[in-house]
Amino acid sequence: MDNTLVSVIIPCYNMEPYLAQTLESVINQTYKNLEIIVVDDGSKDGTANVAREYEKRDSRVKVLVQANKGASAARNLGLDHASGKYIALTDGDDWWAPTKIEKHVKHLEGDPSVGCSYSATQFVTLDGKLLHCRFPKTKNLSDYYLYCRNPITNGSTPVFRREVFDEHSFDEDKPRNNDVDCWLRICFTPPRKWKLEGVNEALTFYRVTPGSLSDKLDKHYDACLHTWQKSYQYAPDIAKKFAKLAEAFQLRNYARRAFSMRQSADCRRFMFQAMKTDMRMFLYEPVMTAATLAAVLLVPFVPGGKKKS
Repeated sequence: MDNTLVSVIIPCYNMEPYLAQTLESVINQTYKNLEIIVVDDGSKDGTANVAREYEKRDSRVKVLVQANKGASAARNLGLDHASGKYIALTDGDDWWAPTKIEKHVKHLEGDPSVGCSYSATQFVTLDGKLLHCRFPKTKNLSDYYLYCRNPITNGSTPVFRREVFDEHSFDEDKPRNNDVDCWLRICFTPPRKWKLEGVNEALTFYRVTPGSLSDKLDKHYDACLHTWQKSYQYAPDIAKKFAKLAEAFQLRNYARRAFSMRQSADCRRFMFQAMKTDMRMFLYEPVMTAATLAAVLLVPFVPGGKKKS
């Protein structure tokens, strides 16, 4: 198994404070046959210098630099230079458990029909403090779950067969949500050749970045709308059935995020918009949806709750 080359693609933009930790976690994988491609997307800080120091120290590291075009263009450039049988992705501020690549390669080698192997995610703060974990379903994923619940979770969990990216690439037209757009096209573009499955361990550590909640989530929502609308082109039957439901779930997630930050107005706005969009979320996930609605009603009375966002 160790004879199989895995290409690791790391897009970076202004990741100087975090890139060393990312690279250390990749270099120190128990699986050693790696090609590590760092793509500096026109950073304005010392990201490229950090990457080149590792390039000098480890022959497996290759640094590419491009003018700032976004994460999708950086990933695509990395794919153009990758020669591995498998392609692993991680962002320049996240890191991996030491056995991540070993376990994904074993998974992929065991079932040729699996095009993507992903893991659970441990979310962390910018300074590395542990938050919560997400353990998505790992097998027998329904169309509903693939379309609405994003089992891959983020761009630092998946390991793909190279052939997947012979057929697909990352859309460079939009600055946000292009990873989910790519996952959906891989899942649903006819003849639906590739299966997604997961490893039920938290092997990825994903940094959550702070920011203005309303501005950040509204921009992400616009990008999600573009992704769902685009899916009508390659999977019209699936999109007709699930696009509104996926939108409702996304709005519900925003409401939960707003609740965690005690932002009452945003919490209500997102949850009421979710219910207006598709009430089927109460059928598909009744407990979580009802709990979120309860939180919306209670947030003004929670200590620290804000009536204005």
